[in-house]
Amino acid sequence: MARRVRSNRRRKSGGKFLPILLLLLIIGGGVFAYFSPKFEKVPPKIIAANVISANAKSPIKFSITDNSSIKSCKVILSSSGKDFTIYSQNFLLPSKKKDIEVKLPDEISKSKVKDWLLTIIAKDNSLWGFFLGNKATKQAKLIVDNTAPKVNLIAQSPSILKGGSALIIFKAKDNNLKSVYIDIGNGVKFKPIKYKKDGVYATLIAWPFNMDNFNPTIVAIDSANNITKEQLHLNRVYKKYKVSKIRASDRFINGKITELAQSDSDYANIKDKIERFKAVNELMRKKNEDYIHKMSSKVTPFSGKWNIKPFHPLRRAKQVSDFGTKRYYYYGTPDNIISTSYHVGFDLASVKHDNLYASNNAIVVSTKNNGIYGNMPMLNHGFGLYTLYGHCSSILVKKGQKVSAGEIFAKTGQSGLALGDHVHFGILVQGIEVYPLEWMKKNWIKEHITDIFNKADKIIGYN
Repeated sequence: MARRVRSNRRRKSGGKFLPILLLLLIIGGGVFAYFSPKFEKVPPKIIAANVISANAKSPIKFSITDNSSIKSCKVILSSSGKDFTIYSQNFLLPSKKKDIEVKLPDEISKSKVKDWLLTIIAKDNSLWGFFLGNKATKQAKLIVDNTAPKVNLIAQSPSILKGGSALIIFKAKDNNLKSVYIDIGNGVKFKPIKYKKDGVYATLIAWPFNMDNFNPTIVAIDSANNITKEQLHLNRVYKKYKVSKIRASDRFINGKITELAQSDSDYANIKDKIERFKAVNELMRKKNEDYIHKMSSKVTPFSGKWNIKPFHPLRRAKQVSDFGTKRYYYYGTPDNIISTSYHVGFDLASVKHDNLYASNNAIVVSTKNNGIYGNMPMLNHGFGLYTLYGHCSSILVKKGQKVSAGEIFAKTGQSGLALGDHVHFGILVQGIEVYPLEWMKKNWIKEHITDIFNKADKIIGYN
């Protein structure tokens, strides 16, 4: 009898323990699932624009990212109650990111319907949600665009000199215009700015003095990557630039060249004097000019009229060196060429430490010592036009300061790679050095800049 009672008690206690054990297992399993990476609860992220343009040649592009891995993706287009699945893919290889391109079917790209509702559905490989995973949905407006932008020239400078500048004003229209620029070849592009009315653009362009093939073309691209190219037919004026030979003396190498080399850790330890000269004249020069190009590449918009007067920074100036000259440096005999470089400005001289005047209003973009250019203030005159002044003895302005026409901002000197007191005067259009003499002539500015703006204003009806 006693044994039966004890046995029943064991059964009852065992019966009470089993549900508790099951409950603990369920709780433990839940906790495990909740914190396990395999049961992560974060849905995939779909990275796509809210408005997408596409056509038969330009696919729909978007990306999907996920904490674990992406399982599948589906793309549906809807219009007037009809749905079209244009993409459905299960991914066999685990990946946390997918860059997806979906080509439009012909029936969509050639359809008369241009506006669609785009739905992207993405699922991940998580075991969350009873092993169904997490799902994300993204909707966007899809515009089927098969029409390229329209481009029309409004006005342009009558000619352009090799090494010189020109003004181009044109119209580019498209409901989904993405980018517009002028391509002159060799990867050189000029950025226009909006001019006075919607769809109208203006820009200065330059023909690099050391570039033979010059093919300026307006390029307009819309969001569906439809492209229009309109070639410009400017009258090209060819100019032959000078070539000169210069003796590199020991005095010059051991003096200015060594002084500059020791000022820069990249060249300070070069022992051989010929290698030292070549490094300063070519490598340091490139480093300094890369800085100049970078600082003069920004195009600053303007409002109203852009009135530019001829540049004459140094009064009573004498020109002592020309623009675009290719210099061959020799050591010993003239046939022993040790280095070459281009001179990309005018050297102007008058008296020692003479005043430099701002010819036009500007903002100071640099006042640093720039290697071979020495103390070099650099001014932004807007519309992509910049001037620089090398070898100064002193700079009287600060970076970011506004300078008014007629204001003294620096004094001539012989800092950097200069043997006598003068100023290296350079002009750049969107980072390209141009022939300074053009911008020093009143008639040239009138015929190639001012008259073109006035002509464009009449055509677009803006007075």
